[in-house]
Parts: sequence; structure tokens; C-alpha cells
Amino acid sequence: MPANTAPGATLARAWSLLSRNWIIVVPSIAVGAVSAALASALSAAGWLSWQFFGDLNQTGPAGYWAFLATIVAIGLRIVAAVVAIAFTCGMAAAAWTGASARFADGAAALRRNGVHAFVALVVLTVLGLVAAALFIPTFGISVLAYMIFMLYAMPGVLVGNRGAIDAIVESIALSWRSIGVTIVLVALIVALAVAGGLLGNLLERVPFLGQLLGWVVMEAVVAYATLVVVGEYIQLLTPPDQAR
Repeated sequence: MPANTAPGATLARAWSLLSRNWIIVVPSIAVGAVSAALASALSAAGWLSWQFFGDLNQTGPAGYWAFLATIVAIGLRIVAAVVAIAFTCGMAAAAWTGASARFADGAAALRRNGVHAFVALVVLTVLGLVAAALFIPTFGISVLAYMIFMLYAMPGVLVGNRGAIDAIVESIALSWRSIGVTIVLVALIVALAVAGGLLGNLLERVPFLGQLLGWVVMEAVVAYATLVVVGEYIQLLTPPDQAR
């Protein structure tokens, strides 16, 4: 990938790679289906629930089990997200560096950096909650800063082989070093998410297959956005960084 590629070229290249490597969309769909089925089974068995947040005044055994079931629900969400992100990032990196992506590339990224990705996602979730809590007093600047400066954190873990904290620090540095391009990418990704959501809602009106089509569209948007961010991350790395 040539250095100093403009955002438009990165977007076009990412679209070309997705068109030739549509299987990048598959892991997120598969993980979503499996995690939904597992959540349904655990919920039916009473081991998974979001009830604790609905009634924070629960005490005694009922409160304990509600808390435990909520922890299971949160854990399942995070684990599923880590697997999906690892596969998508690993396959996206393979597409950028070799023009083709395989499921084995995603599995390798998960096997190599799954634990670091889990820690990073937990930290990013906490930071995201803090940014959301500060939304009103900062007039939205906290959320905007979070979106901009955390953009390259997960690629840093799964593509750059960084530890969780190192990847977050690196993401801040890369975003600051290329602040203009990063802001443009964040704006475009938000626009894509909104457009994908609207198209998904329209497709959900299609009889029988509507919800499935809407889900596939949203996952395709996620895969494309991942390709864009991973491509920009690879471009922003200096040769010494790549050699580490």
C-alpha cells in the first residue's frame, strides 16, 4: 500500500478489496448467530439476563443471581465481539497486504492476540462509558474525542500485535499525527453506519427474508469500515513500527 494515500483512495481500495473478499463479512454473521443461540439457551436456563440493571434495589439471593446472570450476559457479548473483531481485522489485514483473505487469517489473529483484544475491548468499553457520561458537560466533545483517538486501538492489537494499553497509546499518537485524515474517516464511517442502518431498516420490510437481509447489510458495512480503518492503520505505521 503506498504511503500518504488520500482518504478517497483508501475508501476506493477498501471497496475493491471487499468486493473480491466478500467472505470477510461471514465471521461476524456466524458469530452473531452462534452467540444469539447461546444467549437464548442460557437465558432459558436462567443463567443469562439483563434484569439486574432493571432493578438495582434487589438484595439477597435474588439480587446475587440477577447480578451473576448479568455478568454472564456482558461476558458473552464481549467474547463474541472479540471473536468477530479479531476475524474481521485479521482478514482485512491479509486483504490489504496480500489482496486475498482467508478464514485462517482471522483465526490466526484471534489465536495470536485474543487475550490482548479482550482486555483492550474491556478498557475501550469503560472509556466509552466515561465519554458518554461526559457528553452533556463537554457538549459532545468527549464522545468525538473517543471516536477519533481510539479509532486504531483494535487494529493495533490485532494487526500491530501490541498489548492492550500500548495499542491505545499508539492509537492516540497515530490519530494526533494524522488528525485531519482521521477526522474525515470517522465522519465517513458514521455516515456509512447511518446509511447502512437506514437501508437495513428498509430491507427489514421485505417479507420472510427482511430481517436477514438487513442484518447482512449491517455486517457488510462493518466489514467495509474495518477494511478502511485497518488500511489506514497499516499506512500510518512507519517502517520501524512494522518491523517491531
